[in-house]
Amino acid sequence: MSTFAAAPPPVPFVLAVGVTGHRAEVLPEGDVPALRERIRDVLRLIEESGRDLLESERDCFADAEPRLRFVSPVADGADQIAAELALELGWELQAILPFERAAYRASLANHGARERFDALLARSTCLLELPGDPDHGLDAYVMTGRATVAHCDVLIAVWDGLPPRGRGGTGEVVQLALTEGTAIVHVPLAPGGDTRILWSAFDPTVVTVADDPGVARPLERSDVDALLRGLLMPPPDQFEKRFLKRFLGEHLRRIRTRIEYPLLLTAAGVRRFRARDFTSKHADAQTRDEWRRYRAGCAEAHNLSARIDLLEEAYGWADRLATHFAQTYRSGHIFNFVLGGVAVCLGLATFMAPRVKFEEAALELLITVAIILNAIVGKRQEWHRRWLDYRQLAERLRPMRTLKLLGIAAPDPPGTDTNPMPKRWIDWYASGIWRAMGCPSGTIDRTCAARLGHAIADHEVEPQVGYHERNATQIELLDHRLEELGMVLFAATVLVTIATLAGLVFAPSYVDVYGNWFTLVSAGFPALGTAVFGIRFQGDFGGDAVRSMATAETLRQIEGELRKDVSLSRAADLAEQAARIMLSDLDEWRLVNQQRDLSVG
Repeated sequence: MSTFAAAPPPVPFVLAVGVTGHRAEVLPEGDVPALRERIRDVLRLIEESGRDLLESERDCFADAEPRLRFVSPVADGADQIAAELALELGWELQAILPFERAAYRASLANHGARERFDALLARSTCLLELPGDPDHGLDAYVMTGRATVAHCDVLIAVWDGLPPRGRGGTGEVVQLALTEGTAIVHVPLAPGGDTRILWSAFDPTVVTVADDPGVARPLERSDVDALLRGLLMPPPDQFEKRFLKRFLGEHLRRIRTRIEYPLLLTAAGVRRFRARDFTSKHADAQTRDEWRRYRAGCAEAHNLSARIDLLEEAYGWADRLATHFAQTYRSGHIFNFVLGGVAVCLGLATFMAPRVKFEEAALELLITVAIILNAIVGKRQEWHRRWLDYRQLAERLRPMRTLKLLGIAAPDPPGTDTNPMPKRWIDWYASGIWRAMGCPSGTIDRTCAARLGHAIADHEVEPQVGYHERNATQIELLDHRLEELGMVLFAATVLVTIATLAGLVFAPSYVDVYGNWFTLVSAGFPALGTAVFGIRFQGDFGGDAVRSMATAETLRQIEGELRKDVSLSRAADLAEQAARIMLSDLDEWRLVNQQRDLSVG
């Protein structure tokens, strides 16, 4: 990505449906025609509901045709039946195989199944071959089920309804989907059975790990409408909708006019002031270069293809906006605290220069008005909320490139563990970008999986470790320097006060001559010291340093594990945990900072 678009990218309307089901030998032969019609009816109902939703809510999505994707392992039996029906209805097919194509083809039941397999792959837009071992098929099918769940919103389960009888079966995939918050349409094998929707959001009080009546609804249009609205639409909260609209309407800010924060870093001796503190050009170039290296080292080096262009664009916007508003918000606080202390000193300075009393009063008034206006503008433009939201969005988007590349990994569902519907606009937006990317393409064998683990350690985790370590060092030094400055100001106040008391006793005439200066120091320095304390408190630099270092240490452990000869499942678990740790750090950071809005009170 060489340049940024004029505005952040809107979310495309994508609806992804996957399938898990029993193999051909389990399906009752005489009931297959009826089973086909039930699956066809499910797909039609979902498509009609999705298209009607888009028609009524088109403003929430990108101005493009809807994309209907079907994800299937194309095994003989339910997988092939459902994939053929999806193609007949005009859906896009994305195929996921548990092991290398030729070996998987050979494992199919008969010549007819192999011919159908070839025909389906010829029409698929994506093919992902996982590093399963045909001699240990159960583990391979576990990976396939995990990958299918990771890339679909709704899972059609052609299932006998019985609990899992072993690893990799339909029952286990259903359990995985329930715990991951994926909606399931249960198509029973028995001809007289009722097709149902299973979704943990139907019972949002607990995480349901079994097929329980509390998470079941009949497959009716009203329930499908409610399901797709909950999955695909932004949160109904008007405040969240307003902020989503604001994000999508953001524009490029090439010049940074608020430079108080980098000036503070320079004044504290933390780092030098640089010309690039005035512009976003250098940061934009760094972001593009970092993503270029990631593509070269992770995707291209392993012959994997993942549609991360949209992800990169969305991340670039969120990251640059977060950086802009972080500097703006922090600078606004520094502006208020420093000028507040200066205003106090100006008021005291009138005792030393009474002839310019009017000018000093006017300047003090100007400073006070500037502080008030700074606070009003900051609150109205929501610098604080925009910083927090855009930073959280950026860090939700960044690890998705690795999770997507691994094929079987996925970000945690939006919302909560018990209610996997997005409650905040950033969760919805990130989920929409993930959905829009679809499945990756390529072959991941066991050697590739281990090398991919090393590459992810190099290009994803290690840079984050380095960032957190540098950030912790820098802001800890800033906090220490501000603490020292505050102590110097208060110590100077104590010394001047002692000198004043001594002068009143031993040299009253001296105090009469220089008393106004003593007053300026004894009253002004505490005001400046309080301003320094306010900057430290609002910035929470010490707390941020502790959190950054703790995150760096945990990520360092994950990095070490990824550098071992890991399996794909192990690499996916580690990548998911790394993403979870970074988001946990951000959630804690947000809780600390969200009440520290820009104000003068």
